[in-house]
Amino acid sequence: MSLPHVLLGLLSRGPASGWDLKNRMERDLSLGWDAELTQIYPALRRLLRGGFVTMKRRRSEKGPPRREYRVTPAGRREFREWLAEPLVLPRPRDASLARLAFLERQPRELRTARLVEYRVLVAAALKRASAGSTAARRRWRALLEAERAWADAERALLEASPEEPQAPR
Repeated sequence: MSLPHVLLGLLSRGPASGWDLKNRMERDLSLGWDAELTQIYPALRRLLRGGFVTMKRRRSEKGPPRREYRVTPAGRREFREWLAEPLVLPRPRDASLARLAFLERQPRELRTARLVEYRVLVAAALKRASAGSTAARRRWRALLEAERAWADAERALLEASPEEPQAPR
């Protein structure tokens, strides 16, 4: 997924500042995409240079003028073309997943603690995830529920296993 395309999609719902876009991203995409303001503003500048968005300064009741971005017809076309591209199965780049993979050969207490910690994180994310009716929200909830089931099953296997892993080499 490309951040500029996500921004075009969010802007297709109406004009917004970079700050507004960050908030929409957190609210609307249910953690399916995350970006910091330090990533959003450069992406908006690239979209502006490419003619995919326009920007106007608007007075703000608080602080300096706001930069309000709007999607252009070229931006709408680009967004529609991106939506029409075939979907691909995502390849995770996830530090937690990598840690979990390396835990296989660690002491049982550490593995148990990390599984419990992961289960707590997933449960908290499930509480925050809105039920919503969009496909993205339903998918996010299903993924979280699968993660919770995996953590529970993995912990049960660990507790049932009498063997300790070999010491790391």
